[in-house]
Amino acid sequence: MTKRWIMFSALMILLIACTAAWLRFSGRIAYLTLDRRLRIEVNGMPVKGETLLNGFTAIVTRRDSGNEHSYLLSFAGDIDFTGNMGYAVDCHEWVAPHLPFLIETRSYPPCKQLPQDGTALWGWPLYHRNNSMQFVTKDHSTIKIVMPD
Repeated sequence: MTKRWIMFSALMILLIACTAAWLRFSGRIAYLTLDRRLRIEVNGMPVKGETLLNGFTAIVTRRDSGNEHSYLLSFAGDIDFTGNMGYAVDCHEWVAPHLPFLIETRSYPPCKQLPQDGTALWGWPLYHRNNSMQFVTKDHSTIKIVMPD
């Protein structure tokens, strides 16, 4: 009886792992993982928060008291001569959960460019400056994601 449960459990774990791998490699989902080394600064002052990322996108969440907010960063894949490396989009009311990883699909996270965000086609430009990425929000705050030296 115990061997049957062990075999059944192993088979279920294998089935779940194969399904997750198929979803990932088919492009239906992507995994964002927490990078604890990155620091978040708003207008030059460090704030509580975290960054979930993979090679193509990132979600930056500031968690300072009363200002919890998330932004979706999309990387262009290269950096042009001005330092532009992609764009940032406001996630509005949605705040990323405090988890070590997040699954990204076509409709989740719900971060979309809305008409009240301005006339930019994709969002705010994301710039590479020295050892950081930074963008300026609609309220003219500069958010900087500082990489370790």
